[in-house]
Amino acid sequence: MDWLVCFRRRISSLAIGLVVAASVGGAPSSVAIAQPAVGGLVEPVIEGCLVSLIDEVKVPAREAGVIVELAVRQGAVVSKGEVLARIDDDQPEMEKRRAQAQHDQAIAKAESDVDVRYSQKAQGVAEMAYRKAEDSHERVVNAVTEVERERLKLEWEKAGLQIEQATLERQLSALEATSKGVEVEAAAKAIERREIRSPIDGEVEEVYPHIGEWLQPGDPLATVIRTDRLYVEGYIDAARWNPSDVRDRPVTVAARLAGDRTEAFQGRIFNVKPRMESGSYRVVAEVDNRQVEGEWLLRTGQFVTMTIHSTKPPLPPAPKK
Repeated sequence: MDWLVCFRRRISSLAIGLVVAASVGGAPSSVAIAQPAVGGLVEPVIEGCLVSLIDEVKVPAREAGVIVELAVRQGAVVSKGEVLARIDDDQPEMEKRRAQAQHDQAIAKAESDVDVRYSQKAQGVAEMAYRKAEDSHERVVNAVTEVERERLKLEWEKAGLQIEQATLERQLSALEATSKGVEVEAAAKAIERREIRSPIDGEVEEVYPHIGEWLQPGDPLATVIRTDRLYVEGYIDAARWNPSDVRDRPVTVAARLAGDRTEAFQGRIFNVKPRMESGSYRVVAEVDNRQVEGEWLLRTGQFVTMTIHSTKPPLPPAPKK
């Protein structure tokens, strides 16, 4: 029955977060065994550890529309922010051009002081006409009627108010320019939202639609997986090692490849699961992957051997990503 226990344990590791299958007749197959280290101390060596993904993202469409450009295909290596596809953006592009024209017009109005200068000139002329009428009236009584003098005075005051009005119009144009600037930004964002970009560095595992197909917001375009760093998970015998013995410790992962070749990879334990399972607890390491001739050596679903260097001091906290 030992082979059945091993099979169940390996299947349970694939379903992270699910209840682990009950062990029959023994401990999990990936429980660490003792390995002599420097100075006669022992370090846990876990066989049958599972390699799994750290990041797996189904990249969605954010706007509805027809795919007009598909820039990647399965197996493509992409960088964070790289455009994967474009959705038809003719409508928001026209809206942006219209908003940009209105924005430019409002800025031109706000920067122009022609109306203010004209009103100032008109006020000067109106003041001159009023004062001339007053002088004529003082020299010759009733040379200019009172009604005419009042009309000229009103024209002078009106010109002063026109200066205030022109100044206010410039201020309103400046506010309108700000408003139109926001519309330009909104249109630019609408265009940007029609560019579907990769949220992570990784490899395109799957592409779902084709050019010319219609996408709704939330429809998946592609699955992008991270391949430069991977999880390696295994089980520690709780009777031999406390969580503090392995937490944040460096690890060495050995993977058997084709041609009976073995490659080693470095990483660290970053998570010790609090739940006990048949006298063991699960540990998760982050391990750096690497490429040879353009191919990643570690692959998800592999079973590898992980040595936890519990005799070494804990590594400092990893920087936040």
